[in-house]
Amino acid sequence: MGKGVIVAEKVSKAFNRGRPNETFAVTDVTMSVNDNDFTVLKGPSGSGKTTLLSLIGCMARPTSGTITVKGRDVSHLPERFLTEIRRNIFGFIFQQFNLIQGMTVLQNVLIPVYPSEVKLSEASIKASAILEDLGMTKRRDYSVNGLSGGEQQRTAIARALINDPDIILADEPTAHLDTSLSRDFMAIMRDLRARGKTVIIASHDPVVFEDTAISQAIEMRDGIAKSITRYE
Repeated sequence: MGKGVIVAEKVSKAFNRGRPNETFAVTDVTMSVNDNDFTVLKGPSGSGKTTLLSLIGCMARPTSGTITVKGRDVSHLPERFLTEIRRNIFGFIFQQFNLIQGMTVLQNVLIPVYPSEVKLSEASIKASAILEDLGMTKRRDYSVNGLSGGEQQRTAIARALINDPDIILADEPTAHLDTSLSRDFMAIMRDLRARGKTVIIASHDPVVFEDTAISQAIEMRDGIAKSITRYE
């Protein structure tokens, strides 16, 4: 493989290892993501794209094969090192948003900052600036309980950006949005790429994988990368 910012080589992930119900969610996948790529992992539910995304983001370990992030093999690193990598390199946008109910928008955005040496006052200023860019200033001190789906999505994006990550990972980010809000989300992702971010999205939504800004599409079927297509 080439010298991508993320490289997976012959990566497999099995669940219930060694049991009669052992299942491979990802099988022998080899792929690469270059710096500033806009990559989509596409495929139906159960195709393995979410599992592959979690492996790329150091949220799970491969059963076999290797994954390197910025030239560093992360396949078997101790959890304390993976935590540092997740905090400093990746920004995560989850399908269910994973916002903490009862807390404000600003409080949710600041969660990835803890624990760190960054002063809360400095982090709050940065969070407010991010929320302003996303059109969420008026909702900053509102409880997330009362937000619309689109506002929850923007809060989740702001949270993903608070530590200024190089790589944005999004798992089915438009699953709970209508077509208009899905297009708004993709516009935000295009803007992040224009600012130098690397974006990787797992999705079965045509609004996502048919976007003209996509530089690479990896089609997943039954845990296998059936095709890898570069558009740039």
